[in-house]
Amino acid sequence: MIWKKDEIKFIKPYNEAKIFTGKIFNETEWKDFVFESLKNQSNRITEDSLVQVSEAKRTIKEARLWIVGGQIIDAGYYKFNDNTPFEEKVSEDGLSFANEMIQLFILEEAFVMDICLTDEDWKIVEINCINSSGFYPNTNVKSIIKALNLYFSN
Repeated sequence: MIWKKDEIKFIKPYNEAKIFTGKIFNETEWKDFVFESLKNQSNRITEDSLVQVSEAKRTIKEARLWIVGGQIIDAGYYKFNDNTPFEEKVSEDGLSFANEMIQLFILEEAFVMDICLTDEDWKIVEINCINSSGFYPNTNVKSIIKALNLYFSN
C-alpha cells in the first residue's frame, strides 16, 4: 500500500467482515496493527486477507436505524464527533436520506442501517443483518421486537 506523508485511510475487511473492525489508520498504525495481528494471531487476519481502503471522511454524527418491512422503526445516534451538539432524535434530513436509500434498494425484510453526516452530506456507513446488530442505550428494543413480531406474523 502506498502512503502519502501524514495520510490517513479508512481500512476495513473485504469479504470476511468480522476479522477486524474497520477504522481510520495512519501508516504507522496500520503497519503495527498488521504486524501484531499476524504475530499474535489476535484475530483471523492472514497474509492473504483482502481489505478495502478509502479516503477517510470526517464524520459529524452517526446513527443506527432499524428497518422492518421498508419502514424505519427506530433510530438513534451512537456517536457525536468534535463539538457537535447533542440531539435527542435523529434529524429529519438524516431520516429523509435513509428513506431515500431504502426506496432505492431494500436489502431484506428486516435490517439495520448506520448512517453518518459528513462535511459533504449524509452517507451510509454500513448495513447489517438485524440479528447480529448491537443495541445502544437509546434503542427502543420493545418497539423493534413489536414491529418484527407484527411484520412476520402476517
